[in-house]
Amino acid sequence: MQTRQAKLRLNHSQRAPMIREMHARPFLRLGTSSRLAFIALKPEADRVHTRQLAHEQLIAFLDRFGAEKPDEEAVYHIADLGDMVLKWENHSEFATYTLYSYAPRPEILGSNSFATDLHNHFAVDWLQAFPGRIISSVSARIEDVRNKKILEAQMSGVVHSWFGSTSSFAAAYVSDGDAAIAADFDLDHRGQIRLAVLACSEIGPGRLGRIVQRFLEVETYRAMSMLTLPVARTILSKLVSLEDQLSQTVAQIGDDAESDKAVLDRLLEISAQLSLLASYSSSRFSAGRAYEALVMQRIELLREARILDRQLFSEFMKRRYLPSMRTCQSARDQLYDLRERAAHASELLGTRVQVTTTDQNRLLLAKMDRRAAQQARLQETVEGISVVAISYYAVSLLTYLLAPVAKLVHIDKAYVAAALVIPVAAAIWISMHRLKERLIRKPDVGK
Repeated sequence: MQTRQAKLRLNHSQRAPMIREMHARPFLRLGTSSRLAFIALKPEADRVHTRQLAHEQLIAFLDRFGAEKPDEEAVYHIADLGDMVLKWENHSEFATYTLYSYAPRPEILGSNSFATDLHNHFAVDWLQAFPGRIISSVSARIEDVRNKKILEAQMSGVVHSWFGSTSSFAAAYVSDGDAAIAADFDLDHRGQIRLAVLACSEIGPGRLGRIVQRFLEVETYRAMSMLTLPVARTILSKLVSLEDQLSQTVAQIGDDAESDKAVLDRLLEISAQLSLLASYSSSRFSAGRAYEALVMQRIELLREARILDRQLFSEFMKRRYLPSMRTCQSARDQLYDLRERAAHASELLGTRVQVTTTDQNRLLLAKMDRRAAQQARLQETVEGISVVAISYYAVSLLTYLLAPVAKLVHIDKAYVAAALVIPVAAAIWISMHRLKERLIRKPDVGK
């Protein structure tokens, strides 16, 4: 016991929760000759925290039957409501309610009601009390047949009479031919999609439950994925104007009559609008792609085979559903392509501004060089004048200083001044030149 507890302590903290997550949503277990009512609820607004709201709505539903309530952290719950069973599942964006009965009334199965009485339990006042709104609603009737020959006869006879000849009707053998399903993907007068399942007697409740569950998932994920279509149409309508604006702005990049600042302002405005559209639609586009993949995967898991030349579910989806998803994908591709083009245009404008700035800097440096040369010539001129001026005052001072000595030796003052001019001027010029060289060399010494 201690060794087992020690091993459990060595497990990763998320190991057990992840194992439980794999088994969090078990399949239905259905018997033949039963009925089923299904709805999926989603708030009108996206990005609504549905977990607590869905749990509160479930509690309100169970209170009407006095049934056992789930834990607050539960993502699924199965409740016995007497003559029927409820299966509830909470997903990230929606919650589903499935009511099914094992003891259907013969008069109901003999009619074309498709579990109308079960749907009546989803009362209007209960729905109105919470923000969840019906995004998918299915009524199903499940009946057993003795063999495949009777199954085909039922499918061509009574089942065909239930649905009629409509372009939205699809039917197929499923589960290796042990059952057949038929559905009309159009809403009936009660706003429900009808599903009929004919199963051979040897099929088990687990397999039958998986067949129905996969159809319900196909319909729910289809509805959730198609919420992307209105967003895509909004994006496409706005991209037409933005693409024209971007084309005009790009054409003005090489126009000398347009200032770079004005063009940049327009590019920034277009890029901001594109970023806003991407932020608004990114999560919806991502969810739509994920739901689309789930729809096609669930249809593949049905393992369809054609029955009586009827339209397969996969064929219906390819003709009626996938074009909508391609529109969503096109809108997303165009949005991100336009963002890349706007970014490329900004790079081109940045290159143009950089080249212009480089040319301006080159001209400025050339002007500075000319000014420096002029200043150097002016400085040399000033240096020459300075040498003359300093020499004049130095010669005058020396002449006054040597005048008494010149008088003693009988030399005229003018001769003394004349003799001093050249050596004094030379000494001053040499001194100033050496001082200039020391000042020029001083920064290099510092480095």
